[in-house]
Amino acid sequence: MSLDDDVLAALKEEIGPSAARLLSRCAKKALNKSPSGLTRADLPALADACHAAVVPVLGTEAAGRIRGRVLKLSGIEEVF
Repeated sequence: MSLDDDVLAALKEEIGPSAARLLSRCAKKALNKSPSGLTRADLPALADACHAAVVPVLGTEAAGRIRGRVLKLSGIEEVF
C-alpha cells in the first residue's frame, strides 16, 4: 500500500467518505502537493493541516485523533 493510501485509510477511520477530499485539500494547501507525492517527511505538516481543517466541524477531540493517526504513520507518537 502506498503512503497516500495509508493516510487515506487513517482518515477514513474518523471521517469516512470525506477522507479523500480532506487529504487532497490539505496536501495541496499545506504542501502544494498531490496526495500521491507525499513523503513521510510531509506527514507532520499534513497532520497539522488536517487538524486545522476539521477542528471547526468535528471539534478538538476528533481533530486530535486525526492528527495523531497521521503522525503515527510518520513514526512520530504524540504525548499528551
